[in-house]
Amino acid sequence: MQIKEIIGIDVSKKVIDVCIHTQKKIEQFDNNNSGFRKLLEWGSKNNIFSLKETFFVFEHTGMYSDSLADYLNKKKLNFSIIPGLEIKRSLGITRDKEDKIDAKRIALYAFRLREELVVSKILTDDLKQLKPMLSLRKKLVKQRAGYKATLKEQKRVYSKKQYKLIFEIQEKVIREFNKQI
Repeated sequence: MQIKEIIGIDVSKKVIDVCIHTQKKIEQFDNNNSGFRKLLEWGSKNNIFSLKETFFVFEHTGMYSDSLADYLNKKKLNFSIIPGLEIKRSLGITRDKEDKIDAKRIALYAFRLREELVVSKILTDDLKQLKPMLSLRKKLVKQRAGYKATLKEQKRVYSKKQYKLIFEIQEKVIREFNKQI
């Protein structure tokens, strides 16, 4: 596929800011299926190339960008999800943080690297479920380690008789973490 146009998208929790690179058109849509449908309508109307000749590029923002990726994938459109740090490093030091400007920067970044862009692949449903579970497990392990370290230190410093309840509560919490992890 020859990329003729880039649409850069800054994804946030509630909205997506979108920039058509060569047309320098910027618009904002809701971050949901209705907003994505409006994005494609607007993109078709304001783009001199077809959506099949257009490459959508956006930052990986976890659960906030997953639904956009799913939507574009179902529509069989080409898109690439880029790590945010990669985009930031390529642009150097920037002063302002504004979503419309970020969409423009993402479009510029992708336009410069359009020959190297790779179409992103969507994870299977099983892997989509596994990712947040692994993330949760990682958090639980970290919290358990924090409780263990605190308890160990408190047992070293405090009197067992005077702080018995505090020790018992923390030990119970640690046992619950052990069951879940």
